[in-house]
Amino acid sequence: MAEELDLLLQPGRFEKFKIQTRKDFELAGASHHLPYLETTTLAELENEFYKAVLKLEVTNTLSNVLYRVDITEMQISEAVRKFPEESFQKILAQLMIKRILQKVVLKDFYSN
Repeated sequence: MAEELDLLLQPGRFEKFKIQTRKDFELAGASHHLPYLETTTLAELENEFYKAVLKLEVTNTLSNVLYRVDITEMQISEAVRKFPEESFQKILAQLMIKRILQKVVLKDFYSN
């Protein structure tokens, strides 16, 4: 996740990440479970996404958010196999952060 931290630290990137996260959660019908995005470290951000995943599981909106963020079953299976010591929810949180960040980076790349 060090690579993601470097990308998030680029000027304006974290603001765009927050906007994209809000958009994905709202369009998935889960805006009330949006992670707290005023964190200062990547570890805190991961923890906030982890807590959001737990809430999404309880309300049965997790699949909507995963679909909206664009995380495939194959990506999930591969990550679970690659990191068997991690909890399923933590893996999902990390995948969500990574994919949302990818969206932001791609938008920046193609808008310039």
